[in-house]
Amino acid sequence: MKVAIFGAGIAGLSAALELVDLGYNVEIYEKRKILGGKVSVWKDNDGDSIESGLHIVFGGYEQLQTYLDRVGAGDNYLWKEHSLIYAEPDGKQSLFKKANLPSPWAEVVGGLQADFLTMWDKVSLIKGLYPALAGNEEYFRSQDHMTYSEWHRLRGASENSLQKLWRAIALAMNFIEPNVISARPMLTIFKYFGTDYAATKFAFFRENPGDSMIEPMRRYIQSKGGRIFIDAKLSHFDLNESGSIERAVLSDGHPVEADAYISALPVHNVKKILPKQWLHHNYFSDLYQFTGSPVANCQLWFDKKITDTDNLMFSQGTIFATFADVSITCPNDFQQGTGTATGGSVMSLVLAPAHHLMDMPNEVITEMIMKDIHDRFPKSRHAKLLKSTIVKIPESVYQAVPDVDKFRPDQISPIDNFYLAGDYTYQRYLASMEGAALSGRHVAEKLHVRVGK
Repeated sequence: MKVAIFGAGIAGLSAALELVDLGYNVEIYEKRKILGGKVSVWKDNDGDSIESGLHIVFGGYEQLQTYLDRVGAGDNYLWKEHSLIYAEPDGKQSLFKKANLPSPWAEVVGGLQADFLTMWDKVSLIKGLYPALAGNEEYFRSQDHMTYSEWHRLRGASENSLQKLWRAIALAMNFIEPNVISARPMLTIFKYFGTDYAATKFAFFRENPGDSMIEPMRRYIQSKGGRIFIDAKLSHFDLNESGSIERAVLSDGHPVEADAYISALPVHNVKKILPKQWLHHNYFSDLYQFTGSPVANCQLWFDKKITDTDNLMFSQGTIFATFADVSITCPNDFQQGTGTATGGSVMSLVLAPAHHLMDMPNEVITEMIMKDIHDRFPKSRHAKLLKSTIVKIPESVYQAVPDVDKFRPDQISPIDNFYLAGDYTYQRYLASMEGAALSGRHVAEKLHVRVGK
């Protein structure tokens, strides 16, 4: 049986991994020249790795780690110290370090020791966040009608902890502010990460996501007979009389015929290829409820090291929300002798919220970033900026705003030979690499059951 998958991000590649192992004839069609979707990486003319974002593996990303083990990439990432690190002005750092105790005591004791929270912050958090730690999926979904800020204040948690701690986490997770993001995803993260000691561990890829994860996945799929086509953009579907797909047609006019078709495209691209005849199904019309979050990623090459922190960092009150010195965290890339790198820091910074940056000139954005870098890292004031790049993504992960979660679709559509994969589809995680990997597994399993192979 032949399955055509459109989109070679983690969702599409994960679906392909499952299907080739089940014996299906799998073809993947990717519109760009590179694979990886939201985690794609490419080399520029200087030989530098340009990343579409700063991507890390959490301890709680169990499905993703299973796939990395399966494709022989289980040793391609490195675990870092188990703590949240906040960069403060003048080179200072604040820590939220888990205690060496079972969860949730590891988090409670770690929170009590955090030096950037007052005692009132700590007491109000322990009391206020208890429903998140004790809650279940039904409770989390019931809170989707309000923003996280509203939920936080309703529970009596302090304003300082909202701005100092959770704002950076909301921006890192969905690129939107706590007063915009739904309470549902934030509470879900608290539950998964606050009751499992290992779930919040950070790991960085030894090289970059492209070489450390996407390339091994590609090799595995092709070794199992799967075929991958690049520069192959889906244009539209031709339908038969019953409304199911007769064939897919690429933008160059090439027809693709298969027994089943999986869209692993981002939701904003899925909407562009939906046949109008399908929109009488709520399943498809509900997809118009989703809007992508704008985000940008900046990389800065310095001639000197401006930090020695080997971990993910957060920042409050800066244009960047999360960041890392990838010359330290990724020891097989961004090193001296590789492209522009001379042995100095290579900062990879996630710019969020970024709605106001999309039309702004890159040189202006870089100036704003450098002002914050000088404020947070005094050594940068004496370092030379060798190069900067900015990658803008107008629509990244879907905005997890209130009352949208209920519209997340199942992977099985009302059309008998069409399926959806992607982190916006329903699975226990949210918009993330793990969510994409889970959606790929689910779509493969459900397709397999549906066709009765």
